Amino acid sequence: MERKSSKRKRKKRLIKQIEGQIRQKKKHENKLELGEFRKDTTPAYWKKEIEQFEKEEQRKKDLLKKLEKK
Repeated sequence: MERKSSKRKRKKRLIKQIEGQIRQKKKHENKLELGEFRKDTTPAYWKKEIEQFEKEEQRKKDLLKKLEKK
């Protein structure tokens, strides 16, 4: 049986992780728009990174929904 405090902590941690994913995604989008990336990376690399952040963000949102249902 999971205690309420650990469930609450997990929920809080997931929310912070989701916010972090959103922040990182915005940073990467800005780099892509402004063209301010290193010479050893390409725009395709940054697009792929953004896609990965979106997938991870969605996965964590799904985990949060599951946690709230319990």
